[in-house]
Amino acid sequence: MLSKMLFILLHCVSLHYLLNVVSTSKLVESNILEAQNYGFQHSSGICHLYNGSVCIEYLKNAYVFISPNLTMNDLEEKLKAAYGVIKESKDMNSNCRVYALPSLCFSSLPICRTPERTNLLFFANVATKTQHVNFSTNRARKKRFSKTSSKNAKIFLKRKSVVSYDNNVFGTDISSQYPPTRESENLKRICREECELLENELCQKEYAIAKRHPVIGKKLPLEECQSLPHHKDCSSLGITIDVDNTEDCYWEDGSSYRGITEVSSTGKTCLRWSWLMKEISDFPELIGQNYCRNPGGVESSPWCFVDDTSFERIIEPCNIPKCAEKMWLNAILITAAALFFIVAIFSVVFIKRKKAYGMRNIRNINTPNADKNIYGNSQLNSIPEAGRISLTNILEGVPLSSKNIEKNPLLKIPHLTLQDVEFFEELGEGAFGKVYKGQLTQSSGTKMFVAIKALKENASVKTQQDFKREIELISDLKHQNIVCILGVVLNKEPYCMIFEYMSNGDLHEFLISNSPSENKSLTQLELLKISMQISEGMEYLSAHHYVHRDLAARNCLVSDGLIVKISDFGLSRDIYSSDYYRVQSKSLLPVRWMPSESILYGKFTTESDIWSFGVVLWEIYSYGIQPYYGHSNQEVINLIRSRQLLPCPEICPSAVYSLMVECWHEQSVKRPTFSDISSRLRTWFDGHIKMNSLNT
Repeated sequence: MLSKMLFILLHCVSLHYLLNVVSTSKLVESNILEAQNYGFQHSSGICHLYNGSVCIEYLKNAYVFISPNLTMNDLEEKLKAAYGVIKESKDMNSNCRVYALPSLCFSSLPICRTPERTNLLFFANVATKTQHVNFSTNRARKKRFSKTSSKNAKIFLKRKSVVSYDNNVFGTDISSQYPPTRESENLKRICREECELLENELCQKEYAIAKRHPVIGKKLPLEECQSLPHHKDCSSLGITIDVDNTEDCYWEDGSSYRGITEVSSTGKTCLRWSWLMKEISDFPELIGQNYCRNPGGVESSPWCFVDDTSFERIIEPCNIPKCAEKMWLNAILITAAALFFIVAIFSVVFIKRKKAYGMRNIRNINTPNADKNIYGNSQLNSIPEAGRISLTNILEGVPLSSKNIEKNPLLKIPHLTLQDVEFFEELGEGAFGKVYKGQLTQSSGTKMFVAIKALKENASVKTQQDFKREIELISDLKHQNIVCILGVVLNKEPYCMIFEYMSNGDLHEFLISNSPSENKSLTQLELLKISMQISEGMEYLSAHHYVHRDLAARNCLVSDGLIVKISDFGLSRDIYSSDYYRVQSKSLLPVRWMPSESILYGKFTTESDIWSFGVVLWEIYSYGIQPYYGHSNQEVINLIRSRQLLPCPEICPSAVYSLMVECWHEQSVKRPTFSDISSRLRTWFDGHIKMNSLNT
């Protein structure tokens, strides 16, 4: 009779877990309690749905293995105490601290792969031991235990139809040892490779302290890495080895190099860092590898330890080229190929023209002499060729035809004299020379404030050509959100470009002076108005195939009435020197406003201007904070390359930040156009105006 009741109990519990594991966890708890009260507290472990709080991030909705003589509440209290010690510990490295809690959770509460089977083993063990109970002395307790279990079994048999007992639950694919333990059970435990990395490399000191600590190692079952099985389905702690297989050169001192070169300059194989550097917790880039690195930037290039017959630490540099040298080599090869291609084209054209000229000579044997040419005397022989007028030609007053005046942008701009301009104060110094605030006397006699961009005296021919080129580029730009040129002074040094003067200075300073730190603030409507004007100015520039290359708040000017216009006086390279970075002795680059294709390949397009506009939006809503503030320029380059985007400013609406993120799309073709950006900002701006009108 007793054996029959025990079989029914075992059958009911097996049905319960096979049919409804989650919803019937209370039955498991009650049966465990009954079993423990009945004298089987030392029998085996059990799988339990995690319902604690300490490890909820890692074990939510998971069934975990509770070892014999322990309960979920016991483990939860021990985990709380252990984690409290870790949080207050000053001996733990920050790179190690992030793995402390998941390591504790997965060690103390390994996840059950097959909770149904584990719990069946538990109750099977209970049933087996029950047969040896003394019936004369324990009849009352046995009857109560059997009655309670049978009652619970009947409840679940009513829910589901009775099914035959499945012997495959105890199949050969998992251990069927009695009782189920951490070693015998089919558990998902910490990945052995990650455990060894923590214990032997990243957290070597911390692991040693934790294992002998009275609140951690003495109370919780910490995993022994060597006893962990090699299993693909394991609980990962999230440790990643920082490696970039495509990186084949290094910048600056190579401290950011993450390539896979593992041979020194003499051809010796690099040794694993953890073998010779006992404390590498400050340098997570060395974990689990022997690749060339420069931890802490102590050397001038990547290096590694190599083996030596004297058994001493031998440090050798690695044979890795500098990226700048590689880029120059590539540039030389590309230039040589381009020159070869151009020479080949010119040769083909020259040969064809020579052949054609010979044919014309044959055909024109009987044509009239030059003085009788039916086309008359051409004026083209008496004036310079259109499009090749130099700044010197203009200054010397070379006579030009009306056709050339139409074609040459320099002649469309009003030409002024130094007597028309009065210099007031120096605003800064740019690429061509100094920039001044001044006053222009117009032909009508009225006076107006202007910004004067002067070419430094005795400038080289190349600088003069660049100055002339800039005048040509901006001569046709006419837009309400572009600082337009009013005239030029080219008759006498210093040669000048005259621009309209914006009374409130550059946008960066304007934002800072109107920020909460100055006990001021701008409304969302005003921030949108600023953003919309810049986008409309850039829409105009992009429509005219003009690439700005240096769009930033410092290069936008503000006038009365919150009128914002795009400019580039070149002041930034002087006043805002910290915003620029000289990459490998090249020209200064505003890397904080540049996408990776511009930083790595020098590629400037409308799409790179769109990326810069996203950063300008971030500046606007951050009240002029420097992008990636707190990071060096080299760190910024690494952040941009690894897609570490700027965070959302506190006062920025989610829709505007979403637009920023779109502007920072890794693929340039997927960034929105300036037309689309302007349309969206205009819609939001009009919506705010309507809301304000309704509120008033």
